[in-house]
Amino acid sequence: MTRPLKIAVRALIILVLAAIVNFAPMASLGMPGMKEYSFYGMRVLAMPADQADAERLAARIERQAGTVAQALGMADTAGIGIIVYPSRKDLHRKTIGFAGAFLPDWFIGDNTKDWVLISSPANPGPAHSRESIEQAAVHEYVHVLTDRVNKGFGYWLKEGIALYLAGQEPTVESIRSHADIRWEEYSKPSALQFAEVGGYTLAYTLVLYIIERYGWDSVVRLVPADASMETILGLSPRELFDAWKAWLIAL
Repeated sequence: MTRPLKIAVRALIILVLAAIVNFAPMASLGMPGMKEYSFYGMRVLAMPADQADAERLAARIERQAGTVAQALGMADTAGIGIIVYPSRKDLHRKTIGFAGAFLPDWFIGDNTKDWVLISSPANPGPAHSRESIEQAAVHEYVHVLTDRVNKGFGYWLKEGIALYLAGQEPTVESIRSHADIRWEEYSKPSALQFAEVGGYTLAYTLVLYIIERYGWDSVVRLVPADASMETILGLSPRELFDAWKAWLIAL
């Protein structure tokens, strides 16, 4: 084996080992010490210290689940559980492994097709409150339902629908502070860029605009993977952006 090849093989081995170490926390969604509960017909995993908050989160989701499922026209709501992590850092590690140390403080929820993943309201961190975490749990529940239909749903409509159905209405001041968003920022967002350009504020207004102009039914029809914006709204993505932004600036 030549020296360059030996170096390449060693580098590959190091990368593989680093990946294994990084993703080790993701081997299981649960954590040592968690107990399994059943609240409001939902399977819930949480630390004993978070039992009361876990029950409260389940109650919040159960209270809104029927309305959410009806609004989305989705019957596939079976088998959805909740995992409550002691802190956002624990959630971060379960999301992307030890690299989760670099995730921002506002990241307190995630989902799979079967689980709502949420940090404990008892430890909301500097970017959240108990109430905002309860809303985020409903938000992630909406994601579970839309992911079951279309896992590849685009950020703007996916987040906008979840924000709207979870009741996470932004303030007028927050909307105005981000209303100068450019097409380049809107068209190809990553998860973090989406947040940086005000996506968690503006996506709500995008859905609101579609509702006011085309009706809620049109929003729901945009969810499936084979949905055509041109067919449903009569607009290309850029045309929708331009019309929505003009409406946004006029608010």
